[in-house]
Amino acid sequence: MLRLASIDREMLSGSRGPGAQFAMEMMVAIAEMYEAQRFIDIEWAHVASAYCQGRANIDLARKLAQWNTRVAVPTTLTTCSLNLNAPFQQDDPAVELIHVYEDLGCEAVMTCAPYHARPEPSAGTHLAWCESSAVIYANSVLGARTNRYVEFIDICAAITGRVPECGLHQDENRRAALVFDVGALPPNWFNDAWMFHALGILIAERSGTAIPAIVGIPRNVDREHLRAMGSAAAGSGSVSLFHAVGITPEAPTLDAACGGNVPAEAVNVSIADIERCAASLSTGSDAPVSAVCVGSPHMSTREFAAIAELLAGRRVSSDIVCVASTSAAVLRDMELSGLLDTLSDAGVQLVTGRCTYYRPFAADLGSHVMTNSAKWAWYAPSNLGIDVTFASLSDCVEKAVKSG
Repeated sequence: MLRLASIDREMLSGSRGPGAQFAMEMMVAIAEMYEAQRFIDIEWAHVASAYCQGRANIDLARKLAQWNTRVAVPTTLTTCSLNLNAPFQQDDPAVELIHVYEDLGCEAVMTCAPYHARPEPSAGTHLAWCESSAVIYANSVLGARTNRYVEFIDICAAITGRVPECGLHQDENRRAALVFDVGALPPNWFNDAWMFHALGILIAERSGTAIPAIVGIPRNVDREHLRAMGSAAAGSGSVSLFHAVGITPEAPTLDAACGGNVPAEAVNVSIADIERCAASLSTGSDAPVSAVCVGSPHMSTREFAAIAELLAGRRVSSDIVCVASTSAAVLRDMELSGLLDTLSDAGVQLVTGRCTYYRPFAADLGSHVMTNSAKWAWYAPSNLGIDVTFASLSDCVEKAVKSG
């Protein structure tokens, strides 16, 4: 039976305003659906409700503003439908939506990687985050705790500062049920995000809704590689938490990852498994590559530095489009370091605030795109109606420089 704290009852009564009352009514309905016994505090919300997908987004935002609603915890906004690094119409409904949410107290970081815009949450911190790649990164790499909050529920969590204690907020629901052993893979593969993207596809394919543990990943692995694996597993499947044994804060050992239970299945990952999953992300087009798209999830400063190193002073070919997506926070870092000028001068087009596998196009991508992102390759063929070739970042850069 759901037990309400005094703060919950105050919001339900309307004494904290109609916006808080509406939001708490929504959260109570979710809690009852999942048979939660109580609510818990969150420290950070990351919301998708400000992504302009239709009339409902605008109507809800306007109603919340009419009620003088404010968020109760630090709240960031995920990607929008605009390229904020290019001219856009100020009367676009997407612009209004962002401004309304700012008036509610939200921070318009407009990124699927909010941990680049604010200090990362610590292990054990309860969050209410949207966006599959952000959720799995928070749970698996940072050791924070969040379910995958969908739009409208996410802003209700932000307004109340409370979520039902259920799902991945609870210890008993975070235990691994199957194990992937990657010890047979070539050691040099762990230096390339390409392998982690493909591994994420395999993990989603075999895990279903179960939580996986992965043994054999070097402890000094780049966080960007773990993020690549998580975004692929979450984007192509239902995985919101993995335990990289020895890396995930709550999984120092396999026994700890499984909560002392014996895993139901063990998967010995082979070279053939990775090659098959990587190949499945390409549509097999014979047409020339017309564009290269990287940055899903939004790229970090370290990843942009890697692109600059791979370019080695060369320029993007004049007959190919090279687009990289990132956040305004990372863009500011690159401006300060001079990296932004280096990439812009080389012909790399920077997109901020949005993802490029959604319409409208961020640029004229043509009909055949090469990408280093499993998530981009997974969504783009159906969303954009184009062919995709999945490849490593180094291969993407070479294709951009030497098109054809």
